[in-house]
Amino acid sequence: MADIGSDVTAEVVPPAIAEEEVRICLFSISGDTYAVTVDILAEILIPQKIFSVPTTPSHVIGIINLRGNIVPIVDIRPALSLPVSAGANQIAIIQYNQMTLGILVDAVAAVVSVPLSSILPLPADVAFQDSGAKNRSRYLKAIIQRQSGVAALLNIDLLLEAIRLS
Repeated sequence: MADIGSDVTAEVVPPAIAEEEVRICLFSISGDTYAVTVDILAEILIPQKIFSVPTTPSHVIGIINLRGNIVPIVDIRPALSLPVSAGANQIAIIQYNQMTLGILVDAVAAVVSVPLSSILPLPADVAFQDSGAKNRSRYLKAIIQRQSGVAALLNIDLLLEAIRLS
């Protein structure tokens, strides 16, 4: 005879489905928090000697020698309609579509994993505004909601198009 206690069926709880996450690098520029995905971030450098190059656009600060490779360094503040500042403390090296360049940033805050659900599309009224010079939202892909605030995920395609190196 079967024991009464062994006849009880246990409630089957499905295993928790882990939400997909994206790794991003958070950094500040002129007091605002921006982000790029780590798949395009090669490394973060402390400031070093940047050699100016004559006849380049004003946002091209110059070039550096990175382990034998010449890397252009750009300031994306003008594209984002932010005031130009000499306070950049670090360089984010970006590798994207066969291009390597450095972006001046004030400070790198962290490299973190965020759930996909915390990456929110731009509000429709912001995303489709006229592409005037003062509209920095056109260079943003999404907003990342975090416990400590929000960060703007940069649209690298449009940003690189805006800061052409020549």
